[in-house]
Amino acid sequence: MSKCTVHSDFFDDNCVECKREYADLKGHDHLSQVTKKVRRRTSKVRSSSYKEFTEERAKKLYEDLILQYLGKDIGELEAAERARAIIRKQCIVRGTKVWPWAG
Repeated sequence: MSKCTVHSDFFDDNCVECKREYADLKGHDHLSQVTKKVRRRTSKVRSSSYKEFTEERAKKLYEDLILQYLGKDIGELEAAERARAIIRKQCIVRGTKVWPWAG
C-alpha cells in the first residue's frame, strides 16, 4: 500500500500519492487513465447543465438568503456576509465573474 508522506493528516485531491493511497484503502486497483477521463467528461457535462446565473437571479437569491439567515437570529452583518459567500460560490461553480457587490 502506498502512503503519502507529505499529507499525513488529510488527503490532497491534487496529490498523486494521496489518490493512490485512497484507491488502496477503498480496495481498488490503481485508477486507470480511462476512468479519469470519463470522470472529467461527466463533470464538464454537469457544470454546463446549470441555469444561467444572471445578476438579477443572484440578487433575488441574495435577498432570499438574507431573510433565511435573519430568521435564525443571526446578526444582519453576518447574514449578509454568509449570503454573499454563497453567491460567490455559485459564481465560481458556474465559471462566471463575481459582481462587485458580492465580492
